[in-house]
Amino acid sequence: MSDYASEFAKTTLGRSLRAARGNASPEAKEYVAKWYGGSGNSRQYIFPILSRMEATDVDVIDIPDIPGKKQGRIVFELSVEEDMCNALNSVHGGCSAALIDICTSLTVSLMAFYVAPKTHSHVSLVLNTTYHSPAPIGSRLKIVCTTVAFGARTMTVKAEIYDKTHGRLVATGMHVKMQPSAPPSPKL
Repeated sequence: MSDYASEFAKTTLGRSLRAARGNASPEAKEYVAKWYGGSGNSRQYIFPILSRMEATDVDVIDIPDIPGKKQGRIVFELSVEEDMCNALNSVHGGCSAALIDICTSLTVSLMAFYVAPKTHSHVSLVLNTTYHSPAPIGSRLKIVCTTVAFGARTMTVKAEIYDKTHGRLVATGMHVKMQPSAPPSPKL
């Protein structure tokens, strides 16, 4: 286990992904936790924020009106602290976008466990974020991520960030990811 993976396993997010409510199997929860734990380092600017975040629900649910299709859903919670804020003491737009990026990527990993276990890596193709209202320091955020489509090459996930404290929508995002191209073969 890398140093980062062992550091991540000790964080609130690392522990809560494994213990979250929901119908995802323990193996799926472990897969998601290990996927993120193996993909970064503790010097990333977002690590202190992610280390405080909690996964509360990890589910795989039937898509209404589409027999046999499922979608992944992970719910996260996090309190707004100073290191997440802009000069107006509310969540910075860049922080919201980074949270959407990471949380939707974790949700892609959940679905990959069930429908495409060989999809270990994915890269961002498009990340759209719309900002609706501020979330000041002390607010409790709820981030709901749900897969929209999961294809052979591309995956789409939507995210909604709510301010639970003030009862309003803060930001929404749509994240399209894809499997990276295979590395070029060596030329002889």
